[in-house]
Amino acid sequence: MSSIDTQVLESLLDMLEGDQDVLAEIINCYLMESPKIIAAIQTSASQGDADNLGKTAHNLKSSSASLGAMDIHQLCLELESKGKNGNLAGSLELVSQLINEYAQVEIDLKKLLQSFSCTPRYL
Repeated sequence: MSSIDTQVLESLLDMLEGDQDVLAEIINCYLMESPKIIAAIQTSASQGDADNLGKTAHNLKSSSASLGAMDIHQLCLELESKGKNGNLAGSLELVSQLINEYAQVEIDLKKLLQSFSCTPRYL
């Protein structure tokens, strides 16, 4: 899983005392909510809404980092900064990279869910 830092996921699983069901729920929530947030980021960037861009990128940044999606975290950090600074130059290119990276993260997280002993709801 090149799009996911497995050490971050292992640390999260350790914090959950090895409970794959809880981790699956966290991943499912991420997979259900992230596309909505990415759509809001895309809309904000295309409409030049710097304030909303910063806020929505911030929302996705933390949840992505907690699941080891560090490239998404980094892209959101850059988008959040652009939103806060009101300088949206290059933001559409970053959003395009974000969309592409999320597609890979989604694939990798779904594969991970399939490897769990529980039955994930997202699939």
